[in-house]
Amino acid sequence: MDGRIEILEPSANGIHQPNKPKRQPTRRLKTSAPKSSRHAAGRPTVRIWARFGVGFMSALSAGLNGYANAQHSPVAWPGWLMGLAVPVIVLTLAKVAGEKWRAGQRRVGGLAGASGAALLFLSVWHCANSIALLTGSPLALAMPMAVAIDCGLVACEIALITETRG
Repeated sequence: MDGRIEILEPSANGIHQPNKPKRQPTRRLKTSAPKSSRHAAGRPTVRIWARFGVGFMSALSAGLNGYANAQHSPVAWPGWLMGLAVPVIVLTLAKVAGEKWRAGQRRVGGLAGASGAALLFLSVWHCANSIALLTGSPLALAMPMAVAIDCGLVACEIALITETRG
């Protein structure tokens, strides 16, 4: 012995356990997506597909809503304008609802969300009618396609929002 006092390290309960191995710090694992699911520029592929989905389904929904509204309007062009505006209004209300909800303004967010949902359901109905008119299929068969278009538009927008913020 060289005259030094050995300092023992107690465990969490104050009792020294000399045979117990020391805990090693854990290493962080890579959390990046596999290369197969990433774009060459490093952006996740889901963002690319979600942006495409928002654009494509917005155009499709706008066209189908415009066609349905023009069928009921005495003058076609105002019906088309109203129909073309529907997806923009739905997306705007969804964004406002989400931001207000996150900011803690639940009533305003709920009101914007409920308004957007009501317009979304009307849009689904108009899209289904347009699909039935354009294809000659029964309304019951056109409805799943209309739901996929309009609800898919909202789902892609939600994917973009959560990908950007998450």
